[in-house]
Amino acid sequence: MRLLGLSIMGALFACASAQAADTLSAEQFRQELVGMPLCGTPPTGPLAGKALCTVHHADGSAVVAGSGILIRGLWDVDGDRICRRSANDPLDRKRCVEYEKIGEGRYRNSDGVEFCLGPCNGQPAAAAKP
Repeated sequence: MRLLGLSIMGALFACASAQAADTLSAEQFRQELVGMPLCGTPPTGPLAGKALCTVHHADGSAVVAGSGILIRGLWDVDGDRICRRSANDPLDRKRCVEYEKIGEGRYRNSDGVEFCLGPCNGQPAAAAKP
């Protein structure tokens, strides 16, 4: 029985380690996702249920578009977290999340929102680069 418990714990640790290994570094985020439309539908928050695409531009600007919404903002890096805020918001209003790769062309942020490189599954195309 004890051996079975240790085996299960080992398997859970291996799964947790594999999941942690998928978290993108800031450099990986820049290489894989900057300039690409990240499309998803947040399950909670003020934009819950709205199909949106976000593009993080190399110049530090960001655009969120879809479902009748267009928000221009700024993004930067804090360690391996990607931080965004609206263009007119003060620095202390920024929201930071980590990203992980969960499959080919699929990602999830630390808020639990899943994204695809879009548009995908009928979601809107992201706003064009400025």
